[in-house]
Amino acid sequence: MEPLLQRLDSHDHDMLIANTKRFSVKKGEMIFTEGSRADNLYFIQKGKIRIFKDLGENKEITVFIRGEQDCFGEIGIFSGKKYSNTAKATKDSILLSLERQGIETILGENGKLGLQFTKWVAESLEASKAQTRDFLMFGSEGAVASVFVRFANMYGVVTPNGVRITEPVMIRDVSMYVGISRETVSRIVNKWKSQGILTNDNKYFLVKEIGYLKKLLACDQCGVENCIL
Repeated sequence: MEPLLQRLDSHDHDMLIANTKRFSVKKGEMIFTEGSRADNLYFIQKGKIRIFKDLGENKEITVFIRGEQDCFGEIGIFSGKKYSNTAKATKDSILLSLERQGIETILGENGKLGLQFTKWVAESLEASKAQTRDFLMFGSEGAVASVFVRFANMYGVVTPNGVRITEPVMIRDVSMYVGISRETVSRIVNKWKSQGILTNDNKYFLVKEIGYLKKLLACDQCGVENCIL
């Protein structure tokens, strides 16, 4: 899915950024927590932010992963007074914040910019809905397959041997994405490795049979185009 800021023409981009405040966060630092006041919308100049929901009992489920030139905090800003998720930096990041009143004024005065926001939010919700479908309908194996398919879509390079994922994939991270135990994720991944569906060199995976994972998820029956985390 195309990041929000890349969708804007230079005039709208500059107008939006001119009203923001720039600050830095370290890897592992929280930007906001679930239930806190939704006072700001955020743009990512550099880095990566994970948006997740705490399920209790040391379980979390990832809602979105947002990268450079993208935005987060929109669910709290546009749908209520509090953030419904938690945002945490997964890399050292440089962010731009825009207060609620500021974004409401800008969008109220600029219909073209408002339309771009609407399209971006709609695509984000579609991607999130598809992710929830995979997690609920296809069990633990489907949930793990969903993560690998999405990583392949986001970071995959097609090779003669399969789809090579260029970003590191950690078992603990997959566990946090889908809200199931590391042991369960490890068991599923090891089964696929023994079946020749995927292989790995330390943290980097090669999906040799992406068709198997997509068939497991009935991807041919899903109309969502932006199948990403």
